[in-house]
Amino acid sequence: TSLLVPVKAVVSTQSTGELIKMLPKISGATRKRNFEHHKHLLETVYKCLPMIFRRLTKNKVKPFINDFFDGLYYALKSDMNLLRAAAVECLQSLSLLLGPNILGGRIEMTNYDMLMYVKSAYPETVGS
Repeated sequence: TSLLVPVKAVVSTQSTGELIKMLPKISGATRKRNFEHHKHLLETVYKCLPMIFRRLTKNKVKPFINDFFDGLYYALKSDMNLLRAAAVECLQSLSLLLGPNILGGRIEMTNYDMLMYVKSAYPETVGS
């Protein structure tokens, strides 16, 4: 949580345009798994994304969300409880922003296995 305090400050002071420019870089970071503590990075990312999503509108977030699904799926299935909890919180945040049916449809388009997993483990986050 000590890292989240400065992140909250950064997120709250950035313009929506600056936040949007950050999303591709953040999603790129979720694909980096070639170092020992990558799960800690993912945990931090998935704790911070809901703060960013709350500052942006649905239409601003939609073009970027597919880029986060592989990392989210990896995190949801992780053996690291804090990472998994952060991923669930991020998924719930996306569901609130986009609506469960839109989120479910977007996941289905990019990662059908993830959709089946989310439907069984976290059915409230995606539509039926």
